[in-house]
Amino acid sequence: MTGVVSQIQDFSVHDGDGIRTTIFLSGCPLRCRWCSNPETWGIKPVVASHASRCTDCGRCLQVCPAAGALDLVMPHHVNPAQCTLCGKCVAVCPSAAKTMMGGEMSVSEVVGKVMRNNIFFQASGGGVTFSGGEATFQTEFFNGLVREFYDLGVHLALETSGFFEWDAVAESLALMDHIFYDLKLMDSARHLEMTGQDNGRILENFRRLATLGVDVVVRIPVISGVNEDDANIEATALFVGEVFPRAAIELLPYHAYGNYKYEALNLGSRLYAFETPSEARMEALKALVERCGVKVVSYR
Repeated sequence: MTGVVSQIQDFSVHDGDGIRTTIFLSGCPLRCRWCSNPETWGIKPVVASHASRCTDCGRCLQVCPAAGALDLVMPHHVNPAQCTLCGKCVAVCPSAAKTMMGGEMSVSEVVGKVMRNNIFFQASGGGVTFSGGEATFQTEFFNGLVREFYDLGVHLALETSGFFEWDAVAESLALMDHIFYDLKLMDSARHLEMTGQDNGRILENFRRLATLGVDVVVRIPVISGVNEDDANIEATALFVGEVFPRAAIELLPYHAYGNYKYEALNLGSRLYAFETPSEARMEALKALVERCGVKVVSYR
């Protein structure tokens, strides 16, 4: 069984307990306007072009077999609709201006690569975290990976948007030791506007998750002008406290670390400008959540 893996990040310390390896799986049903991983939207690798590294040597143009895939005037621009993902431009680029983001891997290849870090997992109480994109989007591949790592006794965590078909991944969810569950916006119309999907399925899946007995931390990406108003944060905290009293909340201030990817992927028109809440505002929101009776935690 194979799937597309965007990245395997070793020695991660922010995605669960201990030292972890985070597996970023490609594919996502949402289009969050603040997304920091646009390379994971589709279920295929993508060629990224970094204009600041390009020396205009023209080697990519000489080897590209697909008409229209590269701009003759600005070869650092890739047309995804024409690119065949052959990787020839990446191979000949002398300045790493072209990079392949993601690749097809088998379950056994992923497991073999990740288990080289097992000694660090055991020593630190760490393990594997599945992320994305939406890690559950490649359902069969995700389920296959979960089963293999579970059988090897690896501590498992999942970062999820909550937008998935419950029955397709319920068995894998039950095998998780820890789940980070995004609740971005409680208002369904606002959620649709900002992510491309309403939140009905996400909220229903959270209710079902409460029946599994898995440790859960709700993550809220806090974005000024989008969801950091008191009403949304309070509504989220009250919902969590009512549906899943054992769950905690982690407040994650917005960051723009992934913005450079939009230009590299010729997606500049999809890049939105947002602001990061101040430390004082984050502290005030933390206090608000705690007043609602929900514990606030931080893995950062």
